Amino acid sequence: MTPVQSGLASTLKYLLLIVIGTFPALSVIVDGYGSALWYLLGLVGIVSFAISANVRERLCFEPKALLFVATPFLFFVWSIIIYWLVDPSDFAKSRVERHALLLISIPVIALLFHARFRSKDLLLSFSLSGLVFLGYWIVHDGEGRLDGLVHAIHFGNIALITLILCVGGLLTQSKRHWYVIAAAGSVGALIAFMESGSRGGLVALFLALLAVGFWFSVTRNQIRYFVITLALVASAAIVSVKYVDPISERYELTLSELDKFSEGQLYTSMGMRLLMWDAALNVITEAPVIGSGFSGYRTEILTRISEGHLKPLMSDFSSEPHNQYLYQLASHGLIGLFLLLLMLTLPLFYLATPRPGSHRNHHILRVTLAVIFLSFIFFGLTITLFDQRRVIQNYGLYYAIAAWFICNTHRKNLN
Repeated sequence: MTPVQSGLASTLKYLLLIVIGTFPALSVIVDGYGSALWYLLGLVGIVSFAISANVRERLCFEPKALLFVATPFLFFVWSIIIYWLVDPSDFAKSRVERHALLLISIPVIALLFHARFRSKDLLLSFSLSGLVFLGYWIVHDGEGRLDGLVHAIHFGNIALITLILCVGGLLTQSKRHWYVIAAAGSVGALIAFMESGSRGGLVALFLALLAVGFWFSVTRNQIRYFVITLALVASAAIVSVKYVDPISERYELTLSELDKFSEGQLYTSMGMRLLMWDAALNVITEAPVIGSGFSGYRTEILTRISEGHLKPLMSDFSSEPHNQYLYQLASHGLIGLFLLLLMLTLPLFYLATPRPGSHRNHHILRVTLAVIFLSFIFFGLTITLFDQRRVIQNYGLYYAIAAWFICNTHRKNLN
């Protein structure tokens, strides 16, 4: 490779890092950006697959890579089957089209194989999203909850994932200027997360950290890791609830809404969630194995409204029940729930197995990715994840990064 070619390759690699690093924030702030970049990353991934024999060999013949390719493909195929056999409505078609976005994660895996990033560079790149979040907060300060182009919960969850990545990037840097950028990105992502007022995101983060602490305790046979994590998480929760205004306000609102629900005032944020979950559970009992299709829950809500059991305002919450697992069971049945859980937990299965003698940055990226996927698992308890295009695109990116990291780790072990 000539010096000119080498310089061009380096430039393209850093440009790609900028595109990937800014993707989380810009996808939820700039209209159309997420879809355009997601398709572009997929297209570049297809080109990488076409021009690189090494990428083709890895993606088509490595067992771990094949497993990561097959999982989102099976998830999408089951959605197609449900659409064809159970619910061929226009509403269902729009949801199947959204699930198709997960397939783009496959060529993105090929792109990451071809790019051969360093872990520290990839983690640092997400600090750019943290800086974007910081700028967005400065521009919109005082205008209520931050939500961008999505529901405030989704906005907060993406900001939280960015924060986790920024902290990972912060821990991998040795040069002061990169350290400062990672720290600034962490602050921006943290502010965006808190200003979104995402109660579910906060709970998901605490549960994810507790799960990691428990895992360390089990694998190293020392309960102190879990005790320390529990103490830190409890302290952070108390401080947040008492002294961080957006979080304390949402906490007090939650208690107030639960009190109102017990008094028969059903139509609060928490009360309507409980009404939605009750409707979803009723749909699940009708077809537990294969589900009632994407429209099953919607039909149940509209039927209850027409019969006078629910107020008409619940029609605004008829597309999904604010719980990924109830929605998956209602629409895709036990088979669909299994495929969903496989896609969410497959990365964790491999991330939970450390490689002896690994570099410090390797361990940091492994734990960072583990916290991210644990957070997504817990996000699903309070919001429907794969009903929103921008969340699907972000999850697809993190899934591809996990596949790239795990497959590279496996290859190094073999060598």
